[in-house]
Amino acid sequence: MIHYIENEPTSVKAIADLRRSVGWNGVEDLLNNPLITSYYHIACYDGGKLVGYVDTTSNGVTDAYIQDLMVDPSYQGQGIGTELMNRIIARLRENRIYMISVIFEEKLLSFYERFGFFPMLAGQMQTYDAD
Repeated sequence: MIHYIENEPTSVKAIADLRRSVGWNGVEDLLNNPLITSYYHIACYDGGKLVGYVDTTSNGVTDAYIQDLMVDPSYQGQGIGTELMNRIIARLRENRIYMISVIFEEKLLSFYERFGFFPMLAGQMQTYDAD
């Protein structure tokens, strides 16, 4: 049974495993760093298995950045990503965050446009390899 848990502790190993399942690096060491913080996150479980996750960072007033929207490939196409986005956007609006940003691959443009996002020029750089 699919259920969503908002802003509760989530296993770093489960997040790293989910990241790997979608083809990203696990960055488990980075996720274990006590300096890392989350403004708001939502985890989606099927029983005890983490199958979806979204996290945000924010200054709490003007801007929030949606990061790490992930759905286990075997669960994609079932509306989990859409539900995670609807929930996180609703929470950010409730908190009166002025601007929400997200970085995504061009092939995902139509998905993000459904929520009201529009493309803007952005840049990103990775400074070292992390597993």
